[in-house]
Amino acid sequence: MTGSDLAQALPWVCDNPGMPRQFEFADSEISRIHRTAQGCSIAFSAALISERQASETQRSYSNGLRLVLSPCPPTLSDESQAFGLLVGGMLRMGQQQLRTLAVPSDYQAEALSLHLQFANGLELQFIGNRLRCDASEQAQQMEVLAC
Repeated sequence: MTGSDLAQALPWVCDNPGMPRQFEFADSEISRIHRTAQGCSIAFSAALISERQASETQRSYSNGLRLVLSPCPPTLSDESQAFGLLVGGMLRMGQQQLRTLAVPSDYQAEALSLHLQFANGLELQFIGNRLRCDASEQAQQMEVLAC
């Protein structure tokens, strides 16, 4: 398989193909959304991470991923229900739509929106101008065991 064959075969893995570690919204689990001094913090109990190593992609869950959106919306509607499994999500910046985010990353735009779709049917949209995606150094990784 040539490099161009590999580049054509991998677009489904990540929207940011140059980055080795990617967070995927779908199949990740949110543990809590809350307001902090830095902005609106979205903590994950199980964040699906794809990591490219040479020509292979490894997938695992991490319990230490956090998204921070700023500024935080004045009210967090449905905050008490905003936890659990995501079936989808994306970051929209202008015409660009990202369904995966590099770990770590820092996105800034005049206006960006974060869309989260939960398995329980709840859909949330947050508007801001900055979104950070980072992982704790104490995060534990668990292999994806799906067949």
